[in-house]
Amino acid sequence: MRIKLLVALATLLMAGGVHAATLSYTGSLTFQLATLPGLTGAGTGMAMVNGSANGNFPISSLSLTGGMFGPVSASLPVTNSGTINSVIFTSLENASGTPLDGGAGSTMGLSGTSKICLVFAPCAYAGITVPLAGGFGIGGTQVITGSVSVTMQHNPWQLGLPTMTVHSPNSNVTSPIFPTGYNTAGGAVQLVTVSKTFTSLTTAFPELPLIGILNLQLVPEPGTMLLLGAGAVGLAILGRSRKR
Repeated sequence: MRIKLLVALATLLMAGGVHAATLSYTGSLTFQLATLPGLTGAGTGMAMVNGSANGNFPISSLSLTGGMFGPVSASLPVTNSGTINSVIFTSLENASGTPLDGGAGSTMGLSGTSKICLVFAPCAYAGITVPLAGGFGIGGTQVITGSVSVTMQHNPWQLGLPTMTVHSPNSNVTSPIFPTGYNTAGGAVQLVTVSKTFTSLTTAFPELPLIGILNLQLVPEPGTMLLLGAGAVGLAILGRSRKR
């Protein structure tokens, strides 16, 4: 009886230790301007994970190689705006030189551009080009000069619900609803970043949020699942012994 108890406890402790692992994942990276249609690029790869024994989830830290999502491009028409008629995304991907390392509160830059086309003239003449490289998903303030000046206040990736207040053209203050970051015991991880964007078009859209959503589904290590199964078997043996 004592030997069986020790075996069961040792098995559970082996399965219950916190450790690093390299896990495969499937996922997507989405870039979205306010509530307008967004662009999503799918990706698969391997991620370094530090987490608990419960199948390595929920995780405590995550290291993701850059350049795994995209590049993707699209021209998205917008029909519900009196100022914007389309948004053009070009070569959107997570930048290869800035991997995500650490999970929530960590940085991972994007590369590519977005062009906001206005309704009062062809896009070639009435468009605002916003480069995504230089701070989006990293942090800090970025100033983009041109016929329409743009200032962006960037944030790193985070779990939970981002918060932000923006001003409408008539100076009303609103709080946009953003996607929520989460980290579940089933290996589903979603990180969110939001950049507050100020433009010189004070009568059109003076402030807008730019949103990034990184969604991952991590696959547990086969070895970890075997340890968990062995722990369950050990508990079953212990339970039968007690009944006897």
